[in-house]
Amino acid sequence: MKGSRREWIVLAALVVVMAGVSALLGDRDAEDAREVRPDPSTYNAKGSGIKGLYLWLQELGLPVRRWERPLTDLPAQATVLLVLGPRIPLEDRELKALEEWIRGGGVLLLADDTVGGPVPGVWAGAPVLRFGLQPRIGERAGALRPAFPSPYATGVQTIQPTGRVRFQRQRPEGWAPLFADRAGDVLAIQRLGKGSIIALTDPGIFSNARLEVAGHARLALNITRDHVERGVVLVDEFHHGHGHESTFLRYLKTTAVPWMLAQVALAFLAFMLARGTRFGPPIPAGEEARTSSLEYVGALGDLYRRAGARRLAGDTLAKSFRRTLTEVLGARPGEQSAKLGARAARRFGVRAERVKACLDPGPGMAGSDEALLKYAQAVHQLEARVRHRISGPSRDGGDRPR
Repeated sequence: MKGSRREWIVLAALVVVMAGVSALLGDRDAEDAREVRPDPSTYNAKGSGIKGLYLWLQELGLPVRRWERPLTDLPAQATVLLVLGPRIPLEDRELKALEEWIRGGGVLLLADDTVGGPVPGVWAGAPVLRFGLQPRIGERAGALRPAFPSPYATGVQTIQPTGRVRFQRQRPEGWAPLFADRAGDVLAIQRLGKGSIIALTDPGIFSNARLEVAGHARLALNITRDHVERGVVLVDEFHHGHGHESTFLRYLKTTAVPWMLAQVALAFLAFMLARGTRFGPPIPAGEEARTSSLEYVGALGDLYRRAGARRLAGDTLAKSFRRTLTEVLGARPGEQSAKLGARAARRFGVRAERVKACLDPGPGMAGSDEALLKYAQAVHQLEARVRHRISGPSRDGGDRPR
């Protein structure tokens, strides 16, 4: 489908304008837009992100790093791992690797509000299930105080969870509920080998919007600072979609480029639909000019000559000439030859007798090939004269002889 140059210029100008508007407003719109789904990532500076926690711990001098690889590849220097609200489910092999890592002395802070059991071959289920906790939906609670003294609760008067998920202990041995209500545990601790696992039902406690609420920031500091020692604190980003793509693609997601590409695609689709929609009756294709009577006679004359049908050829040519003259003059199909000749003489300035002779050829026309050819030439000259009078003088300015 080919459009005119003007249409393509209009489309190009539209794309340029849309791209300019997106470049000017894209960043602002991205910052001001409401989050459709919480994203507790250190790259997210919005309300549900944990970029504030990440930068704050770094400013305090703690060795905090982002981890953008599978949890099966944890380095030896990792002593504390924060897995906060993973958006991509943890695989079963990762959970096995985590359990071995904890038993070796690692400390895992797993904040997850996922509810649901495993689906074999599809989903491993809520990560805390592997460690003997069953997440269930409970009631919303207000501020919660520590259930017992703990180094993690030092300086923490209360926490204020907003989620409804609570942990039920399937294997009570080893689990200590630090914050809980009558619906279940909100934060529970378990020693596992040389390490510990801290399970939290509300990842939003450490979000940018709620880090300064109650004792949330002090709770995060106590967990990380008490166990980092000479190692590093890793924050899982692999299960937030980072590490699966290049840095350049991740950068593009933070700009207006995806929005610009979407606008370009919509504009192109609208253009193609408009080009393919007819808003009026179809325009018929132009017909090619038909061959002249002389060419017609030349094509069929040889066939008639070979068949010895000179009379048939002459009659066919006379009928064709009559039909042409009748259409040009607007006469009735059965008009007499004499009347047609008289009307042609008045309109085109030709002799009426000559026209009548071409319309009603005598028997001598079919007497020989020479006579038939002479008759065909006479008909062709009259047709040329008629066309000349209708369309105007010829290019050389002359008229054919009468």
